[in-house]
Amino acid sequence: MKRVIRIGSLVAVSLLLLVGGCAPKTESQMPVNAVSSQEAQEVLNISGFKSGSELGTIPELNDKFMRENPGIKVIYEGMPGNLYNTYIETRFAAGDAADVVMLHSGAEMSRYAKAGFLMDIGDEDWLNGFTPDALKAVSYEGQVYGTPNDMVILGVYYNQLIFDKLGIQIPQDWDAFLAVCKSLKEAGINPIAIGNNDGWMTLAALFTMAPSMIYAKDPDYDRKLLSGEVHFSGTWDEMLDRWFSLDKLKYLTPDSVGISQEQAVRDFATEQSAMMINGSWSLAGIQKMNDDIRVGMFPMPANNKGEELIVSADVGTAWVINKKSKHAQAAKKYLEFWSKEENLSLWTRSQGAFLTIKDGNNDVAPAFTKISAALSKSKSYRFLNQGWSSAGDVTATEISKSAQGVYLNALTPKEMLENIDNTWDKNS
Repeated sequence: MKRVIRIGSLVAVSLLLLVGGCAPKTESQMPVNAVSSQEAQEVLNISGFKSGSELGTIPELNDKFMRENPGIKVIYEGMPGNLYNTYIETRFAAGDAADVVMLHSGAEMSRYAKAGFLMDIGDEDWLNGFTPDALKAVSYEGQVYGTPNDMVILGVYYNQLIFDKLGIQIPQDWDAFLAVCKSLKEAGINPIAIGNNDGWMTLAALFTMAPSMIYAKDPDYDRKLLSGEVHFSGTWDEMLDRWFSLDKLKYLTPDSVGISQEQAVRDFATEQSAMMINGSWSLAGIQKMNDDIRVGMFPMPANNKGEELIVSADVGTAWVINKKSKHAQAAKKYLEFWSKEENLSLWTRSQGAFLTIKDGNNDVAPAFTKISAALSKSKSYRFLNQGWSSAGDVTATEISKSAQGVYLNALTPKEMLENIDNTWDKNS
């Protein structure tokens, strides 16, 4: 990922500004007497990549924060991930990003911290409530820049009633997973719901496969990739062949490039498909679409029989403070508010996530019983790009874009890997 934040073409920036202006903004209706006529409310602008079915309890928590801090008015602006990634990069580059910004932990946060856009909050006492591992995920060169709001999991959602009706067992390796897909297809049920109009769901699928197929075999892979000792070509070939074989076998939603992520979630929620690869944060949206559905989640069994199965887990969201914010104290109050267990618990339950605070009382949803057990027994690995300081256009654009080319038979998996390598080299 490039170390310097850049602005794209004038057309792209204009489009992003237009998107930003149309993105939904939420604010609470404060009681008339909440703030005295002599006291002006301080406005705290917040941007995040949570919107639609993934918004969770952000509006509820913002209302609670404003009741507890009547002198501060919160305005939240959210949009889907791929749009947001480019939008927030542009806003930081233009010097007018929101006061509080939602980022992914790891490489993304480190990039903005190194560029000097984020406020160091390491001296705040309330950070001591988080676990050391969680704080490490939101740190750069020993300084803490954000709140690790949740531990989330990527895995395979499955419809428990469909599995029970067909007598299907949870697969523990790749051959067993293929057998499950075949049984579902033969029963007239689409095995895996997926939408690839922006390519994100394929990226998520590769995130779930890489721990078992890449990092279990070479824990030092990230260092080698960053140093140029290895490339995607020659190391990701088998993983891509396995994934795209599912499309060739017609185990994925047909013509998925024309299907949105939201449509795919609805397809799974309305029981048109038996499985879906997505994050634990999607559970609330699934249940909102169908409160009678019985779902579970298992780790993606990309491993061979007898090989180690590794769960894909990571800090999912983090709040950071724009270093140029004129409302730094209000922003710190907002982050401190999110550090309290009572508030984080509301958030994690809405995201199907786990607490990142010491001795936190996790209320695990029944849907995650199996993957929670696997997480406690097996190894886990962070989302694969969190160790990539050069991830930028590779994860935000190239993997998703080239994957679409493969689905459309315009590219081969080998050509996709060559594209990824070329983009990686340009950004390194």
